[in-house]
Amino acid sequence: MTTKIDLVATEQDFFNLSLIRDTRLLDKKRTQQLEKLKKDLITGFRKRQMGRPRYLMEVSVLKDMKFPTPDAKYWQCILERDIQFQNLMFLAIDFKEKQAEIKEKQAIIKKLEQKLPDPVTEAKIERTKIQIQRLALQLFIMKKQAEEMHREIVEWSNIINDLRPELKYGEDDPEKHMPESFLQRFREQKRLVRDIGGWDMNGAMNIFALYDSAKKYMGR
Repeated sequence: MTTKIDLVATEQDFFNLSLIRDTRLLDKKRTQQLEKLKKDLITGFRKRQMGRPRYLMEVSVLKDMKFPTPDAKYWQCILERDIQFQNLMFLAIDFKEKQAEIKEKQAIIKKLEQKLPDPVTEAKIERTKIQIQRLALQLFIMKKQAEEMHREIVEWSNIINDLRPELKYGEDDPEKHMPESFLQRFREQKRLVRDIGGWDMNGAMNIFALYDSAKKYMGR
């Protein structure tokens, strides 16, 4: 009869320390310390952000130096959201693949258990069960990753909606804003390089060249 294998479904399952305890990976004292911390570990896992919070989206990604206009920020948001959605779709495929792997390994176990018991067969069954445990843990983490990707997609959409009323060049052509926004960007970078004083010559020449090219383009 096939032994039922419990898959990871909740935080309680994920933080079940029997795996560490049974393998004796840590000594008894250290395992007991983790048992005392279990509630805190679960709470920390729930609070942890794997993706970027809204603050970093606006301050770190959409920084004014690089994206000085609402239009520039808008199109970067479109890009960031699309990347996150693509990642979510690929993650869904990976998730489905690992689910299939678990079914395949469960079938292997069932077939092996029909054989007469011997040490080699029992070892193969045990190893396959361990592989299923690893896959189950990966699936649980992937669920958390998917939730974080979903949160980022929603936040990028919220920022996009906030930027819409400020757009100068509309939402149809991603290049219309570039002459103005890139000129502002290169102007500020040029000013910053001059203010700093000591800088890499090649990097400085590139910034000055970009600014001059952008300025000429705007003058057409």
